[in-house]
Amino acid sequence: MEQWAELRREHFVGGKSIKQLARSTGLSRNTVRRALRSETPPGYRRPPKAGVLEPFKADIHRLLRDDPRLPGVRVRELLEPLGCTAGKTVVDDYLREVRPLFAPPPRTFQRTIYRPGEICQFDVWQPRAEVAVGMARPVRAGSSSRALATRAPALGCWSSAGKPRTCWPGSPAA
Repeated sequence: MEQWAELRREHFVGGKSIKQLARSTGLSRNTVRRALRSETPPGYRRPPKAGVLEPFKADIHRLLRDDPRLPGVRVRELLEPLGCTAGKTVVDDYLREVRPLFAPPPRTFQRTIYRPGEICQFDVWQPRAEVAVGMARPVRAGSSSRALATRAPALGCWSSAGKPRTCWPGSPAA
């Protein structure tokens, strides 16, 4: 392709004759003439060959529509009675290419909903201060506690070593 472009440049821009181009490149004068007449660079064009799986692609698509996670071994087993002689690599490569087209869309989110008082997290340590949460119920919280933002009426009472038992108003043990 580079030689084709060079021949055309030297002839049309540089003004070299066909005989001079043939001598300098070592090509036949007929080859040089053909290159100068051609509008496109020379190339080898082979007609596409039909693959081994071409007659069975519709069957593979049907199998994947029924079960997108069907293993390649099973696909080959189901295609053998139909006359398919394709090897493992050929089938696996084709399945790798088309399987995403039949897979269900991936789940992109998960909605998590908690009602007040349904879940609560406490760190296991001695809290420093009380924080009013919800209906003015005190919650003991420290600086590193992560999730004490819910009302927790079911927690009731707790006691610390050497301290009296503390209860929330309205808890069952109060």
